[in-house]
Amino acid sequence: MALFGRDSVVRAQTSGDQTSSNQNLQEVVVTGIRFSLQESLVAKRDANSVVEVVSAEDIGKLPDKNVADALQRVAGVNISSAAAGEGGFDENDRVSIRGTSPSLTQTTINGHAVASGDWFLLDQFQTVGRSVSFTLLPAEIVNKVVIHKSQTADLAEGGVAGSVDIQTRKPLDFHKSLTGAVQLQGVYADKPSKTDFQGSALVNWKNDANNFGVLLQGFSEKREVRRDGQEFLGYTNIAPGSPAAMADPVLANAVVPTFIGSALFEQQRKRTGGDIDFQLAATDKLTFDLNGFYSHLDADNYNRNFLAWTGNLANNFVPTSFTVNNGTLVAADFANQNSKPAVLIDNISRPGAAAETYYANLDGKFA
Repeated sequence: MALFGRDSVVRAQTSGDQTSSNQNLQEVVVTGIRFSLQESLVAKRDANSVVEVVSAEDIGKLPDKNVADALQRVAGVNISSAAAGEGGFDENDRVSIRGTSPSLTQTTINGHAVASGDWFLLDQFQTVGRSVSFTLLPAEIVNKVVIHKSQTADLAEGGVAGSVDIQTRKPLDFHKSLTGAVQLQGVYADKPSKTDFQGSALVNWKNDANNFGVLLQGFSEKREVRRDGQEFLGYTNIAPGSPAAMADPVLANAVVPTFIGSALFEQQRKRTGGDIDFQLAATDKLTFDLNGFYSHLDADNYNRNFLAWTGNLANNFVPTSFTVNNGTLVAADFANQNSKPAVLIDNISRPGAAAETYYANLDGKFA
């Protein structure tokens, strides 16, 4: 073990040094993890209900691609990759509170309800209720997210399980008159073995009187998605009059998967949009805010599925051996058959799949 040391000489600061230091030093701003935690604790302490708070500082320290990614670390908040529950499509897409359905969670932006669409066909037919697709909401737009786990009279109606309020950045909240920020990232996806780039930019200006400001923000993100999946598509019963049930009554009304598939899903996603905000402090107590947001997602995709038509097999042919557990056919062997199809190849191309959301809100606040 080697030890290294150095003698140090401490010199008393002269009055001239102190005067020079005071003239050069104008402002010291300290931010970090402790400040972020303090900000969240203050918001929770001042709330009149049970809330959780996630600040932009928290989100910036983690590789979150949308707001749902950031919320998955909050106690009592659950996330899912799609409204229909059909399996992962890369990004987290829906948010629920305390294990309830996402359709029971109200999502707002700056206190206003927001509408969204879904690119996936099954999501469009499911009972998604008031749930919002977070795929359209990038993490860059967030200043703070407040999760209300209990309702109060001032919250928008509809959050049976609770509500999620996404609060965007405001021009008059910035310290400097002119602020600019640019973020560039590269994303590597393991399955498709491809690297894509994404970026965002923000410009904020406010006057010296600190009573009028303008914020502009834009984002563009592209990524490749691939999913290799094993799928069970529906279930059916073996008819009592089928050859299999006639040969062995144990198989009568036994449940069997309709299709068992080996799927390869590939997708190219491109999300573009932006945020604009005008804020005016007319008096010390009266403030007006005009906020607009737009987000569009192109989601072209191609799905190839090699399917075993087990429902057709079990209802038309007699298995040479089988296993039934709790009324479900879990294993079976069939001799080679040529009369009825037992295997299907399903190819689906969706070149125009897309989703978008946009809004414009004018708020006035007197306090």
